[in-house]
Amino acid sequence: MTLPAPVEAVCTTFLSAVPEGLVSGLYLHGGLAFGEWVEGKSDVDFTATLACRASSDDVAALRAAHEIVAATHGDAPMLDGVHVLASDLARHPDECPDRPTVFMHTFEAAGRFSLSPVSWHELARHGVTVSGPPVESLGIWTDDDALRAHTIHNLDTYWRRHAEACAADPGGASVPFACEWVVPGVARLHHLLVTGEQTSKSRAARWGLSYYPERFRRVLHESLRIREGAAEPQYDDVLERGRDVAAFAAYVVEEGVSLPWRE
Repeated sequence: MTLPAPVEAVCTTFLSAVPEGLVSGLYLHGGLAFGEWVEGKSDVDFTATLACRASSDDVAALRAAHEIVAATHGDAPMLDGVHVLASDLARHPDECPDRPTVFMHTFEAAGRFSLSPVSWHELARHGVTVSGPPVESLGIWTDDDALRAHTIHNLDTYWRRHAEACAADPGGASVPFACEWVVPGVARLHHLLVTGEQTSKSRAARWGLSYYPERFRRVLHESLRIREGAAEPQYDDVLERGRDVAAFAAYVVEEGVSLPWRE
């Protein structure tokens, strides 16, 4: 695929900044892997494979490379991901040791960010090869049952807490970012549980327009409006928007965790 110019630029900066031979492959996943790129909103989710287990010097070089990326591109876009061995991708990510990660410009020499069944499955089925061997040749581990279990757990813990927080503070849930983040965030996970397929945030919200009860269509449209900058505001009262964000999140969490096993 042809990468959006900001994506190509941030990847080029990173690859130019790392020592020659350290990074054996650079692969993208997340929304971009589904053809979704929202200027000013999307980040670049990556997995980089290393030629060998990173030494302390290698970790320092990776840290320096990401500092150059941050200094060059700022938040437009951010480059978030993990640096692994290709062999790490052949097994369940829970079996992968801590690896160098970066998220929102914060580098960790040994972290867990992006070491999840979600990332592995996106890479295996939709990954974009920027450099190195084709992503299809890496033999990336997949297991639909494990992905489903991980997704249900994520809904029942992480997103349930956020749904409860939104309900407790509709004012906080009324801010544009909450609507843009929570509504497609829970819909994206529910989409996988219903259809068996991963998707992007905006695609999940559009799917939800025809899947969820009519009472949630307005907040779904609003999430797309905020995310993509199109159409007119759906709410005159932002507190009402916050209450709808909370109600939608709570509904999707309960629906998702109670779904019967998909045959």
